[in-house]
Amino acid sequence: MKYIINRAIIIKSFIAAMVILGIKNFLLKNLSVYGQDIHDLIELSDITIVFTGAFFVFGLLLAATMSDFKESEKIPGEIASNLEAIKDWIYLAFRAPRTGTTDLCKENLDSPFLRQEMLNITEGIIGWIYSTEKDSNVIFPLIRKSNEIAYYFAERGVDKEAIKGIQENTNAMRKQLTRAYSISRNNFIKPAYTLLQSILMIVMSLLLITKFKTPAADYLVTSAITFLFCYLYLLICGLDDPFDVSDEATNVDLKPIDRFQQRLLSDFLV
Repeated sequence: MKYIINRAIIIKSFIAAMVILGIKNFLLKNLSVYGQDIHDLIELSDITIVFTGAFFVFGLLLAATMSDFKESEKIPGEIASNLEAIKDWIYLAFRAPRTGTTDLCKENLDSPFLRQEMLNITEGIIGWIYSTEKDSNVIFPLIRKSNEIAYYFAERGVDKEAIKGIQENTNAMRKQLTRAYSISRNNFIKPAYTLLQSILMIVMSLLLITKFKTPAADYLVTSAITFLFCYLYLLICGLDDPFDVSDEATNVDLKPIDRFQQRLLSDFLV
Protein backbone atom coordinates (compact mmCIF):
# COMPACT_ATOMS: atom_id res chain seq x y z
CA MET A 1 0.00 0.00 0.00
CA LYS A 2 2.81 2.43 0.92
CA TYR A 3 4.54 1.61 -2.38
CA ILE A 4 1.42 2.74 -4.26
CA ILE A 5 0.99 5.92 -2.17
CA ASN A 6 4.60 6.99 -2.69
CA ARG A 7 4.16 6.57 -6.44
CA ALA A 8 0.69 8.05 -6.73
CA ILE A 9 1.80 10.74 -9.20
CA ILE A 10 3.35 8.18 -11.56
CA ILE A 11 0.28 5.93 -11.38
CA LYS A 12 -2.18 8.79 -11.99
CA SER A 13 -0.11 10.07 -14.92
CA PHE A 14 0.11 6.60 -16.43
CA ILE A 15 -3.66 6.14 -16.13
CA ALA A 16 -4.23 9.53 -17.83
CA ALA A 17 -1.91 8.50 -20.67
CA MET A 18 -3.77 5.25 -21.18
CA VAL A 19 -7.15 7.04 -21.12
CA ILE A 20 -6.08 9.57 -23.79
CA LEU A 21 -4.60 6.78 -25.87
CA GLY A 22 -7.79 4.77 -25.59
CA ILE A 23 -10.04 7.71 -26.47
CA LYS A 24 -7.98 8.53 -29.55
CA ASN A 25 -7.53 5.04 -30.94
CA PHE A 26 -10.88 3.53 -30.04
CA LEU A 27 -13.60 6.13 -29.44
CA LEU A 28 -12.45 8.58 -32.13
CA LYS A 29 -11.14 5.99 -34.57
CA ASN A 30 -14.24 5.89 -36.76
CA LEU A 31 -15.41 9.48 -36.35
CA SER A 32 -14.88 12.01 -39.13
CA VAL A 33 -15.59 15.65 -40.05
CA TYR A 34 -16.32 16.37 -43.72
CA GLY A 35 -14.65 13.11 -44.67
CA GLN A 36 -11.55 13.73 -42.53
CA ASP A 37 -10.87 11.42 -39.60
CA ILE A 38 -10.98 13.33 -36.30
CA HIS A 39 -7.84 11.67 -35.00
CA ASP A 40 -5.91 12.80 -38.13
CA LEU A 41 -7.03 16.43 -38.46
CA ILE A 42 -3.61 18.09 -38.03
CA GLU A 43 0.04 17.17 -38.53
CA LEU A 44 2.41 16.82 -35.60
CA SER A 45 4.81 19.34 -37.11
CA ASP A 46 2.08 22.00 -36.95
CA ILE A 47 1.81 21.90 -33.16
CA THR A 48 5.36 21.27 -31.92
CA ILE A 49 5.66 24.96 -31.04
CA VAL A 50 2.65 24.56 -28.72
CA PHE A 51 4.33 21.69 -26.86
CA THR A 52 7.58 23.68 -26.58
CA GLY A 53 5.79 26.69 -25.10
CA ALA A 54 3.79 24.50 -22.76
CA PHE A 55 6.91 22.81 -21.39
CA PHE A 56 8.49 26.24 -20.87
CA VAL A 57 5.52 27.49 -18.80
CA PHE A 58 5.39 24.29 -16.76
CA GLY A 59 9.12 24.58 -16.12
CA LEU A 60 8.82 28.15 -14.83
CA LEU A 61 6.01 27.26 -12.41
CA LEU A 62 7.84 24.14 -11.27
CA ALA A 63 10.92 26.22 -10.44
CA ALA A 64 8.75 28.62 -8.42
CA THR A 65 7.20 25.86 -6.32
CA MET A 66 10.56 24.12 -5.87
CA SER A 67 12.02 27.22 -4.19
CA ASP A 68 9.34 27.07 -1.46
CA PHE A 69 9.77 23.31 -1.15
CA LYS A 70 13.54 23.58 -0.63
CA GLU A 71 12.92 26.09 2.14
CA SER A 72 10.24 23.87 3.67
CA GLU A 73 12.64 20.91 3.82
CA LYS A 74 14.77 22.78 6.36
CA ILE A 75 11.92 23.64 8.72
CA PRO A 76 11.39 20.23 10.47
CA GLY A 77 15.11 19.95 11.24
CA GLU A 78 15.29 23.53 12.52
CA ILE A 79 12.25 23.01 14.76
CA ALA A 80 13.77 19.81 16.15
CA SER A 81 17.07 21.66 16.79
CA ASN A 82 15.27 24.42 18.70
CA LEU A 83 13.38 21.89 20.81
CA GLU A 84 16.66 20.07 21.49
CA ALA A 85 18.26 23.36 22.56
CA ILE A 86 15.35 24.12 24.91
CA LYS A 87 15.80 20.68 26.43
CA ASP A 88 19.51 21.38 27.00
CA TRP A 89 18.74 24.74 28.61
CA ILE A 90 16.40 22.95 31.01
CA TYR A 91 19.24 20.60 31.94
CA LEU A 92 21.43 23.64 32.60
CA ALA A 93 18.75 25.10 34.85
CA PHE A 94 19.01 22.02 37.09
CA ARG A 95 22.80 22.26 37.36
CA ALA A 96 23.55 26.00 37.46
CA PRO A 97 23.48 27.91 40.78
CA ARG A 98 20.21 29.67 41.57
CA THR A 99 19.78 33.20 42.89
CA GLY A 100 17.04 34.91 44.85
CA THR A 101 15.69 34.71 48.39
CA THR A 102 12.00 34.00 47.88
CA ASP A 103 10.39 30.77 48.96
CA LEU A 104 10.04 29.71 45.30
CA CYS A 105 13.80 30.06 44.81
CA LYS A 106 14.36 27.56 47.58
CA GLU A 107 12.07 24.92 46.09
CA ASN A 108 13.38 22.03 44.00
CA LEU A 109 12.53 22.30 40.32
CA ASP A 110 9.58 20.15 39.37
CA SER A 111 11.02 17.53 36.99
CA PRO A 112 7.70 15.80 36.16
CA PHE A 113 6.10 19.15 35.33
CA LEU A 114 8.94 20.21 33.04
CA ARG A 115 9.06 16.83 31.35
CA GLN A 116 5.32 16.91 30.71
CA GLU A 117 5.48 20.47 29.37
CA MET A 118 8.16 19.51 26.85
CA LEU A 119 6.20 16.42 25.83
CA ASN A 120 3.02 18.48 25.38
CA ILE A 121 4.81 21.10 23.27
CA THR A 122 6.46 18.48 21.06
CA GLU A 123 3.31 16.40 20.62
CA GLY A 124 1.30 19.53 19.89
CA ILE A 125 3.71 20.69 17.17
CA ILE A 126 3.76 17.24 15.56
CA GLY A 127 -0.03 17.00 15.75
CA TRP A 128 -0.39 20.44 14.15
CA ILE A 129 1.98 19.61 11.30
CA TYR A 130 0.15 16.34 10.64
CA SER A 131 -3.25 18.07 10.70
CA THR A 132 -5.04 19.07 7.51
CA GLU A 133 -6.40 22.47 8.62
CA LYS A 134 -3.17 23.93 10.12
CA ASP A 135 -5.13 26.10 12.56
CA SER A 136 -3.17 29.15 13.77
CA ASN A 137 -5.33 29.26 16.91
CA VAL A 138 -3.74 25.97 17.92
CA ILE A 139 -0.06 26.38 17.14
CA PHE A 140 0.72 29.89 18.41
CA PRO A 141 -0.77 29.42 21.91
CA LEU A 142 1.15 26.12 22.01
CA ILE A 143 4.46 27.85 21.28
CA ARG A 144 3.85 30.22 24.17
CA LYS A 145 4.06 27.21 26.46
CA SER A 146 7.82 27.29 25.93
CA ASN A 147 7.86 30.77 27.39
CA GLU A 148 5.84 29.44 30.33
CA ILE A 149 8.88 27.28 31.12
CA ALA A 150 11.04 30.43 31.01
CA TYR A 151 8.60 32.21 33.38
CA TYR A 152 8.64 29.20 35.69
CA PHE A 153 12.43 29.40 35.88
CA ALA A 154 12.46 33.19 36.33
CA GLU A 155 10.20 32.94 39.37
CA ARG A 156 12.60 30.41 40.92
CA GLY A 157 15.85 32.28 40.38
CA VAL A 158 17.21 29.99 37.69
CA ASP A 159 20.34 31.04 35.78
CA LYS A 160 19.49 33.95 33.45
CA GLU A 161 21.38 32.39 30.51
CA ALA A 162 19.05 29.39 30.62
CA ILE A 163 15.99 31.65 30.59
CA LYS A 164 17.41 33.73 27.74
CA GLY A 165 18.29 30.58 25.76
CA ILE A 166 14.77 29.18 26.10
CA GLN A 167 13.21 32.45 24.93
CA GLU A 168 15.56 32.81 21.96
CA ASN A 169 14.88 29.28 20.76
CA THR A 170 11.17 29.78 21.29
CA ASN A 171 11.23 32.90 19.11
CA ALA A 172 13.21 31.07 16.42
CA MET A 173 10.72 28.20 16.51
CA ARG A 174 7.83 30.66 16.24
CA LYS A 175 9.34 32.07 13.04
CA GLN A 176 9.80 28.61 11.55
CA LEU A 177 6.26 27.50 12.34
CA THR A 178 4.89 30.82 11.04
CA ARG A 179 6.72 30.16 7.77
CA ALA A 180 5.32 26.61 7.65
CA TYR A 181 1.83 28.01 8.28
CA SER A 182 2.28 30.60 5.52
CA ILE A 183 3.52 28.03 2.99
CA SER A 184 0.73 25.61 3.84
CA ARG A 185 -2.11 28.14 3.77
CA ASN A 186 -1.04 30.36 0.88
CA ASN A 187 -1.22 28.19 -2.20
CA PHE A 188 0.07 29.19 -5.61
CA ILE A 189 -1.96 31.97 -7.21
CA LYS A 190 -5.20 30.68 -8.71
CA PRO A 191 -4.66 32.20 -12.19
CA ALA A 192 -1.45 30.15 -12.43
CA TYR A 193 -3.39 26.94 -11.74
CA THR A 194 -5.98 28.01 -14.29
CA LEU A 195 -3.18 28.51 -16.82
CA LEU A 196 -1.73 25.06 -16.09
CA GLN A 197 -5.12 23.38 -16.40
CA SER A 198 -5.82 25.23 -19.65
CA ILE A 199 -2.49 24.19 -21.13
CA LEU A 200 -3.07 20.61 -20.04
CA MET A 201 -6.49 20.51 -21.72
CA ILE A 202 -5.15 22.12 -24.91
CA VAL A 203 -2.26 19.67 -25.15
CA MET A 204 -4.50 16.65 -24.63
CA SER A 205 -7.08 17.95 -27.11
CA LEU A 206 -4.39 18.49 -29.74
CA LEU A 207 -2.98 15.01 -29.18
CA LEU A 208 -6.43 13.52 -29.80
CA ILE A 209 -6.63 15.06 -33.29
CA THR A 210 -2.96 14.86 -34.32
CA LYS A 211 -1.81 12.66 -37.19
CA PHE A 212 1.35 10.57 -36.85
CA LYS A 213 3.31 8.78 -39.56
CA THR A 214 2.96 5.33 -38.03
CA PRO A 215 0.69 3.67 -35.43
CA ALA A 216 3.74 3.01 -33.24
CA ALA A 217 4.61 6.71 -33.23
CA ASP A 218 0.98 7.50 -32.44
CA TYR A 219 0.94 5.24 -29.39
CA LEU A 220 4.37 6.24 -28.07
CA VAL A 221 4.24 10.01 -28.59
CA THR A 222 0.63 10.45 -27.43
CA SER A 223 1.15 8.42 -24.26
CA ALA A 224 4.57 9.93 -23.51
CA ILE A 225 3.50 13.57 -23.86
CA THR A 226 0.29 13.00 -21.88
CA PHE A 227 2.26 11.24 -19.14
CA LEU A 228 4.85 14.02 -18.90
CA PHE A 229 2.38 16.91 -18.76
CA CYS A 230 0.11 15.16 -16.24
CA TYR A 231 3.14 14.28 -14.13
CA LEU A 232 4.37 17.88 -14.15
CA TYR A 233 0.94 19.22 -13.24
CA LEU A 234 0.49 16.79 -10.32
CA LEU A 235 4.05 17.43 -9.16
CA ILE A 236 3.51 21.20 -9.07
CA CYS A 237 0.24 20.75 -7.15
CA GLY A 238 1.97 18.48 -4.64
CA LEU A 239 5.03 20.69 -4.15
CA ASP A 240 2.79 23.71 -3.62
CA ASP A 241 1.85 22.38 -0.16
CA PRO A 242 4.81 20.37 1.16
CA PHE A 243 3.18 20.09 4.59
CA ASP A 244 0.16 18.22 3.24
CA VAL A 245 0.91 14.89 4.92
CA SER A 246 -1.97 13.19 3.09
CA ASP A 247 0.22 13.34 -0.04
CA GLU A 248 3.25 11.30 0.97
CA ALA A 249 4.81 11.53 -2.48
CA THR A 250 5.60 15.26 -2.20
CA ASN A 251 5.53 16.14 1.52
CA VAL A 252 8.62 17.17 3.48
CA ASP A 253 10.44 14.65 5.65
CA LEU A 254 9.26 15.01 9.25
CA LYS A 255 11.69 12.46 10.69
CA PRO A 256 13.80 15.05 12.59
CA ILE A 257 10.83 16.00 14.78
CA ASP A 258 9.63 12.41 15.13
CA ARG A 259 13.10 11.26 16.19
CA PHE A 260 13.37 14.11 18.70
CA GLN A 261 10.08 13.03 20.24
CA GLN A 262 11.43 9.49 20.61
CA ARG A 263 14.56 10.78 22.36
CA LEU A 264 12.44 12.99 24.59
CA LEU A 265 10.28 10.07 25.68
CA SER A 266 13.23 7.81 26.36
CA ASP A 267 15.69 10.00 28.26
CA PHE A 268 14.40 13.47 29.19
CA LEU A 269 14.18 13.89 33.00
CA VAL A 270 13.26 10.24 33.39
